[in-house]
Amino acid sequence: MDRKITVVLLSLLLLLAACSTQTFNFSGESENWSADLKVNQTSDDYETQELVLKYKGDDVNDVGPVAYNVDSKGSFGRSGVTLKENGTITDSDTANPTNAKVSEHTEVEVTVEWNDNAETFKLSK
Repeated sequence: MDRKITVVLLSLLLLLAACSTQTFNFSGESENWSADLKVNQTSDDYETQELVLKYKGDDVNDVGPVAYNVDSKGSFGRSGVTLKENGTITDSDTANPTNAKVSEHTEVEVTVEWNDNAETFKLSK
């Protein structure tokens, strides 16, 4: 009986370890923008990057269309994006197992363009 319980417990432990997720959080800011990037890596080698970009100014309606790019091991971005009423943009990107993965030492750089302005800044862990 004890052997069966031990086998079941070890199996559950291995299953939980196989389902583990590694998470990295990066943040940074420039004069007009701040950004938070959350990177989740699953045991099946998929990676999801979730970005929250926030305009630090007062008048969100004057910003107009925004283009941004997140550059790390892989890059993603959008153009022609409109800010939400709270001055934020949220976006996510998923990388498959064959793509390079972010680590805690990865350099992450964000470039934001709006109204003939551009700012580039680094995100740190």
